[in-house]
Amino acid sequence: MPPLLLLLPVMLVLFLAADASPACRNSTCGGHTVAYPFWLLNSYASAFDCGYPGLGLLCVDNTTLILPFRTHEYKVLDIEYGKQTISLTDADMEYSNTNSSCPHLHANLTIDDNSWLQLASSDSNITFLYNCKNNTSLSLPSAVKLTGCGAGPEHISSSYVFLDGWITGEAYDYECETVVVAPVIDAHKKAMVDAHGGLPHANRSFGEMLSAGFELTYSAHSDKCGKCERTKGWCGYRHNETSTTMDFTCFCDEGPTKSHCELGPGVSNY
Repeated sequence: MPPLLLLLPVMLVLFLAADASPACRNSTCGGHTVAYPFWLLNSYASAFDCGYPGLGLLCVDNTTLILPFRTHEYKVLDIEYGKQTISLTDADMEYSNTNSSCPHLHANLTIDDNSWLQLASSDSNITFLYNCKNNTSLSLPSAVKLTGCGAGPEHISSSYVFLDGWITGEAYDYECETVVVAPVIDAHKKAMVDAHGGLPHANRSFGEMLSAGFELTYSAHSDKCGKCERTKGWCGYRHNETSTTMDFTCFCDEGPTKSHCELGPGVSNY
């Protein structure tokens, strides 16, 4: 048999192996299980998009799991697949003193209505106003002046945190250098307020509350994924060859399909 023909079976096996489902099996990073609809950006599975587009996670030094969202990064604290929630904290907190009364955040979390991820009902917002020239607390009684932020030029600026559902655009009336809205767990925010409904002290650890994180919910295609998994497949998405959309794919040992794996004669696919 010519040498080229001898190589064909080997090449076929390698081709099938490259397009089969083991690349979509669950992964781990820093004690977290990464499974559908999430997937690891820096793994072989990323070639197949074994999960929802936009839900790729980064594994840093095999110890820290990161969700890149728009232009910012969030550290994964937990993923509860049964509840379809992911708990996150702003990655800026990795470089801030958790006990600081003035954590330095740099990005707002903005989520579109059509995003795979949405804020959970357990969340609430707090607003940080950094380096404001005007005395915000005089006209906004629920704004707490922060300590430990450092004074601005010639000690003319101050920073604040606002715990109510306040429209952030109003901050510009106080000539604040930066305004950042951060999601937190509502129960944690309420714990910062004293039993009489008063405001927290300025030297309270807002960094600790931010480090405790917040929750996002996600919606999986459980009907499609369930059928795929019942037939020993792994759920994922692949780029449509004729458009820019992503098509649901069931990755099987014998290769990807659009619905479910074949279990063989006499075995139900349902």
